[in-house]
Amino acid sequence: MQLIELFWAAIKLNFLQTSWNFERLQNIGFLFSIIHILKRIYKNSKDNFLFAIKRHIGFFNTHIFFSSAALGVMIKLEEEINDQDVKIKEKEIENIKTGIMGPLAAIGDSLFWSGIKPLALLIGVGLIWLYNYNIKIFFIAAFISILIYNIPRVLIKYYLLFKAYFQYKELFLLIQRIRFQDIMKSIKLLGMGILGIVMAGYLNFKQTGIVSNRFLESFLLLLFFVFIVRALNRKVDVSTVFISIVTGSIIFSYIIIR
Repeated sequence: MQLIELFWAAIKLNFLQTSWNFERLQNIGFLFSIIHILKRIYKNSKDNFLFAIKRHIGFFNTHIFFSSAALGVMIKLEEEINDQDVKIKEKEIENIKTGIMGPLAAIGDSLFWSGIKPLALLIGVGLIWLYNYNIKIFFIAAFISILIYNIPRVLIKYYLLFKAYFQYKELFLLIQRIRFQDIMKSIKLLGMGILGIVMAGYLNFKQTGIVSNRFLESFLLLLFFVFIVRALNRKVDVSTVFISIVTGSIIFSYIIIR
């Protein structure tokens, strides 16, 4: 296996959902990503090549950014499992594919749709809000949000692809060891802290359109963040924490204005 083949498969994986359908969902996009590798693996056996196509034209659905893990595992299995008994090979590959699609989808949905994406948008919107809707900030905020969203996407995509191909047996242990709940909790904590800072900054400095760098305000905002972290660590209800942030931000802004 040449690395260029893996890179090319990963690039084609960007089109995973371009042929999405209601019957088998992402199957055509997945087959498109892997077919050039299947041609190499089965270049001496047209029948086995057709069997491989049949395997991967079946149902496939997982998170688009974590699909590279499934791709890497499938490539490795197609290369390693003996071709003498096609039915056994097909059953083993199908069982593993079915077994990993669900967990990858659940992790990806939680991490990106409920974590990184809202955080990136919050930071972008916060910058626009703090700078009083300055037109130049729109472009800067959009650029920053895109970076925050896409850097983890690219890193995770290629890391999982190579990890799945070269060490696919360790991939499942890695997924089990990673404490995704703690990661999600940290993202939510960071988001809550940013929200508190943005609200306090906007209410206090909306006339100037820029956040003050004075020591007192920076120190008080840091206290807000520490309060959020400690409250959530003690399992205080998120709604209670949010209301406290809003109330504290208003009081803080009123004191400074006075």
